[in-house]
This record gives sequence, structure tokens and C-alpha cells, in this order.
Amino acid sequence: MTNTAFSYEFFPPANNVSERAFWRSVGCIETFDPGYFSVTYGALGSGQARSVRVVKDLLEVSDVPVAAHLTFEGATIEEINTVALHLKEIGVDRIVALRGDAREDARLAYDRGPCYESVADFVSGLLKIHPFDISVACYPEVHPMAQSEQADIEELKAKCDAGANRAITQFFFNIDDFERFRDRTVRAGITTPIVAGVLPIRDYQKMISFAGRCGASIPARINKAYHRVAGDAAAEKKLWQHEFNTFVEQLIERECNQFHIYTLNQPVDMSHFISVEQKPIARSAAAVA
Repeated sequence: MTNTAFSYEFFPPANNVSERAFWRSVGCIETFDPGYFSVTYGALGSGQARSVRVVKDLLEVSDVPVAAHLTFEGATIEEINTVALHLKEIGVDRIVALRGDAREDARLAYDRGPCYESVADFVSGLLKIHPFDISVACYPEVHPMAQSEQADIEELKAKCDAGANRAITQFFFNIDDFERFRDRTVRAGITTPIVAGVLPIRDYQKMISFAGRCGASIPARINKAYHRVAGDAAAEKKLWQHEFNTFVEQLIERECNQFHIYTLNQPVDMSHFISVEQKPIARSAAAVA
């Protein structure tokens, strides 16, 4: 397991109660020696400020490197570059560069000035500001809005050719889909590392909702396993931990050694994957707040 790397994604907590839960989760995951944390981005107003604040707080209290998500949809080049410069100033060296969710008013940004037209352009623009370590997104089951499978791969290649250091997948549950996707990237000449994005299941209904929004298919085995234990909280928890452990193990067996865990701001039990030789890092002061 020593060559296996795990990173963990969080979103900015919205209130004091969720903030305390957030820091408890950070403290728990810190004990498993993470490669880095990432923080999702609220694109406008208070959401943006909250994202940047959480990134800054993590940098100040934790020894774990932090990646800031940035989305350009609905912002001008000048506006989003200003945010990138501020992140650089507070010590951010890692960016997860994304288009962002489409909004009805997104085209209004063009009334304010030039805008990035693609994630590849965005990556190039960020690298003109600072030699950021940049991650981009990819989609084993094809992006729901892609014109075709081939177009989706071509867009990924453009992002990688622009300078992305890695591509993190949307979460998936079918390993064969992931392998077919990796084969397509090889045929396309993509050499950038592909990181498996993994969603630990905790709430079956929420997982179904998330999967529906992003186009992730749910294998029949998961549905059958859930309905065998539905209503028994202890059995459900045991099932989902076993599912997570087995899923990651199977990916490792297929020569995947980089994982990005979508935590949903909850603790993730990684003890199955930490060797006895590895020593956990010290928990941050904020983790016990």
C-alpha cells in the first residue's frame, strides 16, 4: 500500500454546526496521512468568500497540502484571475480547474469582458499566473453534456495538453467502465495520470440522487446488497465500509494507485489501507474544535 496515494475532497461548511463537523472530519482523515485536501468552490458572492476562507484556514492549521477548486463559468477572465492571484498570495500551489455548473445567467459575464472558453484555456491562463499544480476532471461514463464519447476524450486531451498534472474522475461504481475509459485515454495519447474518484456510500437514497445528477450508473449488486440490510443502521454501515474497501482493493489490483475520495465532509475510515509501518501525522488544533 505504500505506493498508493489518497486525496480527500471537502466542501465549505455553511454554518457553525456543519463547520464543527467539518473540522472533526478533517482531524479524523489527517490521521491517515492524506496526500492533500481539496476544497470545492462557491462561484459567487458569499459562497466564493467562504471557499477561500476555508482554504486559508486549512493552510494555517494543517500540515496537509491544500488544493483550491476554481470554476470559471459565469466569470470574466479578469474576475477569475483575480481570485487565482489571491489564492497564490495566501499560499495555494494546487488548483482543481473546472468549468463549473451551467447557469442561466452565465452568458451575462460576456457583457463584462472576455471569458475563458474552455477548461484547456483556463489551465493555460492559470499557468501564466503561477506554476500551479493543476488537476482537471474526467468522466469514465462520459460527461452528460458531451456531444459524444470521442468529443469527451478530445476535450480531456486538450486539458492535459494545456498543462494539467492529473485528471480526477467523477465517481463511478463499475470498475469495467473505468478500465474502458483508461484504455480510451491511452489510445488518444493521453499520458497524464488518471486518478480514481471514489464516493464512499453512507446514505443510499442520497447516493442515488447524486448518481442521477452526474450520470453515474449503479450496479445491480449494490442495489441488491442494500435491500438485504435496509433499515438496519449497523448492517448498512458495515455493508458500505465493506463495499468501499473492496472497491478500492479491486482498483489497486488493476494497477490504479491514485484515489480522490469525495468525503461529503464526513469522516472516512481508511484504516484498512494504512500499513502498520506508516505513522499518522499530528492532528491539527482546529480538528478538535
